[in-house]
Amino acid sequence: MTARSGRLLRILVAAAMCAAFAAGPRAVLAGEEDDLQREIDNQRVSVADLERLDELKATGDEITQLRSWLDEAWSLRSKHEYDQVREVLERTRKQADLIRAKITASKLRAQAATRENALADVRAKIARNKKALADTMKKKKVLESEKVSDKGSPQ
Repeated sequence: MTARSGRLLRILVAAAMCAAFAAGPRAVLAGEEDDLQREIDNQRVSVADLERLDELKATGDEITQLRSWLDEAWSLRSKHEYDQVREVLERTRKQADLIRAKITASKLRAQAATRENALADVRAKIARNKKALADTMKKKKVLESEKVSDKGSPQ
């Protein structure tokens, strides 16, 4: 190898290394931005799922708050404030967990109310049946006493 080609080779290697180091952080930031964008999109899809699960409409305000936080995260991502985006996304995850818990609680509350109403109906039916049984017993005693008095009296 000649001295000139050796020098050219060293220059090319040095340029390639500089380009790799210079592009490295940008590539990492671009990957991070894509990951955050993907996370925001996934959570937006999960908001629609949460709305579908909330049949009793017990968490309307919380879902609205979650949507506004996701919009905030999107805005921060476009401003390249990735640490703040991560904080907002952590907040949205906790909010989604809260919403799931509230949905479950509202469904269980509705189920308990349904069962309590059914229990009240059964108790009312039992009370009616007891009263009907007591009335029937009184009628039976009256009829028996009439039979006894009819047998004992001469005709």
